[in-house]
Amino acid sequence: MLAAFIFSFFGAMSVSLIPKELMRYIVFFLLITIAIYTFAKKDLGQIHTVLQAGKKEIALGILFGALIGFYDGIFGPGTGSFLLFLFVKVFAFDFLNASASAKLVNVATNAAAMFFFVPTGHVIWLAAVILAVCNILGAITGTALAMKYGSGFIRIFFLILLVFLIGRMGYDLFSN
Repeated sequence: MLAAFIFSFFGAMSVSLIPKELMRYIVFFLLITIAIYTFAKKDLGQIHTVLQAGKKEIALGILFGALIGFYDGIFGPGTGSFLLFLFVKVFAFDFLNASASAKLVNVATNAAAMFFFVPTGHVIWLAAVILAVCNILGAITGTALAMKYGSGFIRIFFLILLVFLIGRMGYDLFSN
């Protein structure tokens, strides 16, 4: 979470240095890969396995936190999906625990980006407040559903979300 926070700030600072169109294509193909993998692995994220947090796991956590944080600071879309997938695939979380953990990291990346964008005057406050309220309401609803129906429900919802995100990004990329 700390690595994601720090590198999200650096990502926000770097937003003008990386071609946005290139990032959109990379994210589009990464999301397709994650969707295919998750569809193919029917048991992925169904069981939470407790792993010992040794040096390797800590290093992977810092590395992925930094990469995801930097990405979220620069671009943003798909960050939650990437986090969820990494917690399930790399750290053997079930979808319920992965979803909860991804939220913590996402709060850190969003806060870091805000620390950069607010002082520079790049925030449309009315839109930000409306989105924040909707995000909170969605989070409350999603949490209630996740707690009631568990990892299987989150896996299905994750796949549906990926399909819609891929569809929207594909339309944006290829409809011109």
